[in-house]
Amino acid sequence: MLSYLLKKTVIPKLILIGVFLLHNNCSQSSMNSETLIQKSIAAHGGLDLLKTIKSIQYSKSTSLYTKSGELEKTVDQYITHQWNPDQTSIAWKNKESAFFAEKKSNKVSLFKDGEMVKDSLELIRAATNLDAALYVFWQPFKLTDPSAKKVYLGKQTILDSIEVLTLKVSYTDDPEADLWFYYFHPKNYKIRAVKVIHSRRTSLILNDSYENQTGLSLNKTRRSFFLDTLGHIDYLRAAYRYGIESIELNQK
Repeated sequence: MLSYLLKKTVIPKLILIGVFLLHNNCSQSSMNSETLIQKSIAAHGGLDLLKTIKSIQYSKSTSLYTKSGELEKTVDQYITHQWNPDQTSIAWKNKESAFFAEKKSNKVSLFKDGEMVKDSLELIRAATNLDAALYVFWQPFKLTDPSAKKVYLGKQTILDSIEVLTLKVSYTDDPEADLWFYYFHPKNYKIRAVKVIHSRRTSLILNDSYENQTGLSLNKTRRSFFLDTLGHIDYLRAAYRYGIESIELNQK
């Protein structure tokens, strides 16, 4: 009788475990870059929700640290993204001056204390910062860009403890260009971290928390670490904090 009861209770459990493992393995084996991106976009609120937003303004506070752990400086920015027409602007101050940079219809303008800046190098730097602000804040949605070359690398472990699904992304065949690795949570598909190889230096940015005002799970707090040649943390380089200031919706 005992043997019969054991078979009656244990065997169904083993069958359920087997079915779960089989389903999980099939799900992972059928995963590819486009499927992963679509799952992540859905996890971050979906394209339909994104399209309801006409403009958004948010604050971004960046704290930079030295290798010894001392605070080097803090930069506070106010960033606006708008669509139809596309426009991105950044306002910030340092100890001496106030700055305003704007990209509208692919034209970049930069002002220092209300005076237009015409220096070409300063304008190139402003354009880079404006494009970076748009690219970083609107992930994973920006991964649908046709210029992005994506390779799904499967399940990996970062920092010896965090399981992720990995996507390698590049935008050119130039070996000196930036190379991105997006790490997704294997269960909810939200972006867990991003690694970028830039100018032969590797940074790992951890998404510590997401905002809950927009429904899109955009960045709220992040930390950026420089990695050593073995992929281990060298030191904390930056901490970021974002705050949604205002949202304008498209009229129905």
